[in-house]
Amino acid sequence: MGLDEMRLQVLAVASDCPKEKQNARKVLQLMCKGRYWVLVVLLLSNVVINESLPILLDDAIGGGLAAILISTASIVIFGIIPQAICVRYGLIIGAKASPLVLVLMWLTAPISYPIAKLLNRVLGANDTHTYKKSQLKSFLQFHRTGVEPLAEAEINILSSVLELGAKRIETIMTPIKDVVQLDADAILDQEMLTYILSSGYSRIPVYDHSDPSGFIGLLLVKRLLQYDHSLNLPVRSLRLSILPEALPYTSCFQAFNYFRTGRAHLLLITRTPGLGGAIGIVTLEDIIEEMIAQEIVDETDIYEDNTHKRFVNRVATARIMQGIIERKPKHEEDSPVSYGSTLIDSRNSISEELCEPLPPSFDRYRPENVRRIEIDFTSTRYGTMVL
Repeated sequence: MGLDEMRLQVLAVASDCPKEKQNARKVLQLMCKGRYWVLVVLLLSNVVINESLPILLDDAIGGGLAAILISTASIVIFGIIPQAICVRYGLIIGAKASPLVLVLMWLTAPISYPIAKLLNRVLGANDTHTYKKSQLKSFLQFHRTGVEPLAEAEINILSSVLELGAKRIETIMTPIKDVVQLDADAILDQEMLTYILSSGYSRIPVYDHSDPSGFIGLLLVKRLLQYDHSLNLPVRSLRLSILPEALPYTSCFQAFNYFRTGRAHLLLITRTPGLGGAIGIVTLEDIIEEMIAQEIVDETDIYEDNTHKRFVNRVATARIMQGIIERKPKHEEDSPVSYGSTLIDSRNSISEELCEPLPPSFDRYRPENVRRIEIDFTSTRYGTMVL
């Protein structure tokens, strides 16, 4: 009876041990007939045995001190000790004893079943215990140790996903003043194309020339791949994608569900949808960053985020690089670039705090392809790692 029904359901479905899964199913089948019924049967059987024992001993040995000692010893041996063992091995013993309990349920049904129904009506049905999101987050903290402990990054990701439904997109948006934008009447000449490509963005909002706060669409930079800059066309002449708008209090989970449709990967945040007044944007990358509780930095990013303006630090450790191979482009093999790097052998650890030695599996790579790691310890802005 001390087994949590939620835990039993999890074990019955997802346990790695077939025997444990089978035991959980047996106990669940018994519980499905009614927890109160099982409880009444166990207590009733226990009372019958405890009350019958002194009577039988009194008839057998005539009572007295001997009957008291024998009764006490019997209760300790057959009552307290078995219950203590059941606390430790409750699932196994419960599964083994389930056929016997089922027989007792039917034998005592004329008495036990009506009592169980009365308890069910007075106390209410036993609902399966579930956890609130805040409780689940605390629950995750207890799984740092054990048979399969969760890593810190895994706990952060799971906790962040649980918070996604309550977090508003206005808390993670990029302010409109920091957004790269294009005037709809801007001419797409060589200079403008260079500016667009150097921005490093794949999607750029386009605003109306007469109303800088009123956006008319979204320019997908990949559509400029076949554009001839000598045409000198205005931005509005190109086929612009839709630029959906959302209110600031929209949840991150709502935004994520919209992005999953594939209609757009960028939302314009405004307090007056359709009437201008944009205050920022949110992209699919912003939502994913909230889900993994970490900034995503690509090859062209200068800052980790647009809010704090922290420079990107691309220094990697041997732990991060384990199983990853980086090769120089062919044209750079004879002219490696180093930014004041410290050169170390790939078989040695950089430092005890920074990383661990690379695994022996790296021996299978040819020496001419894998020689050493270059890591920048001096630059606060950029780091390099070259194999």
